[in-house]
Amino acid sequence: MKDQKVKNYYNEVADEYNDMFYVRKDEYPPLKYRHKYIFNMISKEIINQECKILDIGCGPGEMCINLAKKYNDIYGVDISEEMIRIAKKKTENLDLKGSITYEVGDIENLNYEDSFFDAIICSGVVEYLHNDENWVKELKRILKSNGILIINVTNKYAIRRMTLPLLNYLKNLKVIFNLFNFVKEKILRKEKLNRFPFIPRDHSPKQFDKFLLENGFNKVFHNYFDFSIFPYPIDTLLNFVLLPLRKKMEKYSSLDAKYWGNGYIVMCRKINN
Repeated sequence: MKDQKVKNYYNEVADEYNDMFYVRKDEYPPLKYRHKYIFNMISKEIINQECKILDIGCGPGEMCINLAKKYNDIYGVDISEEMIRIAKKKTENLDLKGSITYEVGDIENLNYEDSFFDAIICSGVVEYLHNDENWVKELKRILKSNGILIINVTNKYAIRRMTLPLLNYLKNLKVIFNLFNFVKEKILRKEKLNRFPFIPRDHSPKQFDKFLLENGFNKVFHNYFDFSIFPYPIDTLLNFVLLPLRKKMEKYSSLDAKYWGNGYIVMCRKINN
């Protein structure tokens, strides 16, 4: 079952994930760009400091901590017990404006009352689920009318992803995987190569917007992030040349960048019943 594989994987790599994406310095950190766009969306739309905000897939808690510096009532949910452990540990000695309530949970079956939240963030989650029907019903249930939903998906049309089916096949060959990993770690001096025990889904941004509208969410704004003009691993091998360009492309993240942005974030508002 994919859900259990995802949970096991992130329990195993939780410390490494936190170090890789939130502790180490990186000249072009895609998750930090994603974080910035989501936080800016929330800040522009939510002015009431007393509102309740839920971060589903909160991981090691970075978004919850930032939100709790500005808002009073923050909730973080993740399927991984180890991610929640790290998030709680990070929060222990911080002097924050608001409170953070962390919980291990499943996006398709959450322990909250109907119309409980003013805003929901769902980042790096839906690509690991079997379908989109269950989670969208659950988020609609717990979000207030006219509440904000911010959600991101992997963009199926991104040029970077053109070669991934072949590369996923090659990474299952031990010799090829070790070679790729050696190049990435020892030569390029980047984090080790990932080999997921599952295949994450991707989405068409346009079709995803349509799906959200059909399920009661009206699009307000979007950002693309993690830009590239070449397929993987060419973009990684040439990163020393392409890095300045990739960073500059982030200036155009609010435009229609479906061929260049690997990630797609959409902010929408629940339509009043």
